[in-house]
Amino acid sequence: MPEIAYVNGVWGPVAEAKVSIEDRGFQFGDGIYEVIVAYDGRPFLLDRHIERFRHSAEGIQLHYDFAARPVEPIIREGLRRCGFPDVMIYIQITRGAAPRSHLPPVGMTPTVVMTFKPLPRLPESLRERGAKVMTVAETRWANCYIKAITLLPNTLAKTEAAEGGYDDAIFVTAEGEVRECTSSNVFIIHDGHLMFPPRNESVLHGITQSFIMECAEAVDMPIREQQVMLKDLRGADEVFLSSTLQEVLGITLIDGKPVGDGRVGPWTKKLYAEFVARSRNARGAVAVAAPR
Repeated sequence: MPEIAYVNGVWGPVAEAKVSIEDRGFQFGDGIYEVIVAYDGRPFLLDRHIERFRHSAEGIQLHYDFAARPVEPIIREGLRRCGFPDVMIYIQITRGAAPRSHLPPVGMTPTVVMTFKPLPRLPESLRERGAKVMTVAETRWANCYIKAITLLPNTLAKTEAAEGGYDDAIFVTAEGEVRECTSSNVFIIHDGHLMFPPRNESVLHGITQSFIMECAEAVDMPIREQQVMLKDLRGADEVFLSSTLQEVLGITLIDGKPVGDGRVGPWTKKLYAEFVARSRNARGAVAVAAPR
């Protein structure tokens, strides 16, 4: 089955999808995005993703009418067309296409792009050994709560990590405050308590992150949203990251030094098991019927 794309009402293979060279997403990174997974044809946490998408649009003053042009029917049609059981759905809306100018013209028509591809799976060997990460200086803009497509600092940090033999990087401020990874949120576990950096404007408010909080409550694990410093990160009993695609992934090495005993910890495994049970039995999924 082919990987398919949708661009402003036109369906086709991903390899043949095109947008204007003057699209502001290409010229300025002037756009927002979401990544959603579908397990067995059912989008997971769809309402939460769409709500965050709306907030991102508001954050960059992108005037997209979600009521008049809902994205949910497009998602339904894309799942029907692609036929993959487990799907990675990428959604991007830019301000639209116009002659290049920093000041966008009034009344632009946003560009809507979606792709539907088989859901990539993490190697079991990585999930078993845990991720190796390094810390990098926080160089991103102040509004990371907006899921904007301007991801150059993230890309550079991820590349630096890969070149150093690491799986990912964690952004840390000059004052030693831990923020998040290049495309995921960070949790630490200490004395049986689950802690994570404040969900303010400096970090992305993760959809998977919020779901993990529910998983923690279900297994009677205390939760604390608080400032996490580099010393807390390095002294934690367990550390893991979360994202839509990686779900729950233990971190066992930070800056060349082991976390805890250097193995994926019992609480991380327990939370991942709870996450899998809840996500796969449709408690967090939304049934998507074929359009009539």
